[in-house]
Amino acid sequence: MKAQNSELFKEALRKGEIETLRKIEKSDLHNHFVLGGNREDLLRKTGVEIKPIENTLHSMDEMHRWNAQYIGNQFDSTMGRKQLIASTFIQAKYDGIKVLEIGEDVWGLGQYFDNDIEMLIDAFEEAHEEIAPEIELRLQIGLSRHCPISYLMECLSHFWGKSAFYSIDLYGDELAQPIQNFKPIYEKAKENGLILKAHIGEWGSAKDIMEGVEAL
Repeated sequence: MKAQNSELFKEALRKGEIETLRKIEKSDLHNHFVLGGNREDLLRKTGVEIKPIENTLHSMDEMHRWNAQYIGNQFDSTMGRKQLIASTFIQAKYDGIKVLEIGEDVWGLGQYFDNDIEMLIDAFEEAHEEIAPEIELRLQIGLSRHCPISYLMECLSHFWGKSAFYSIDLYGDELAQPIQNFKPIYEKAKENGLILKAHIGEWGSAKDIMEGVEAL
């Protein structure tokens, strides 16, 4: 059945048949929930209209400009964050997702959840149970690559030892600092039994990918 679904998926992708794609069970193994929600749901509940991206983005700066224009600080509150989380589960369910790997950037704990790690975990788990309990939820710890290592380690002190988290991921501006700087974090994450992930090669080179794999 999996092989058959795989072929159906590829054929629907070639033909651009999005409704067929939605009917096939699949995994989303990295979802930035801020950018992964259902736009119609958010418009109906908040009055905020988020325009879809119509052209290829060529840099992180272009993505940040789009984000500032259509999302910006309109959801910069605990309630706003929870609305974004809920809308992501709505979209995932609509898209036929069966495994959803999703999480909060470590800085979001202080900004939106008063440094209460249980409040953050509950926000995801409650939306999961209410909207799409049939989806397997994998909570991820997110790291912005431009942040100082000492700051990230301080934020991560709230996350270590929490069995609710499945993986850790590094993303953002690849040129912000050498990936070797993150070795202490990834060693600690490995000790905590987390799946180790990192965005590499989005803007960098094949050499950057090799260095990242070897370093982390």
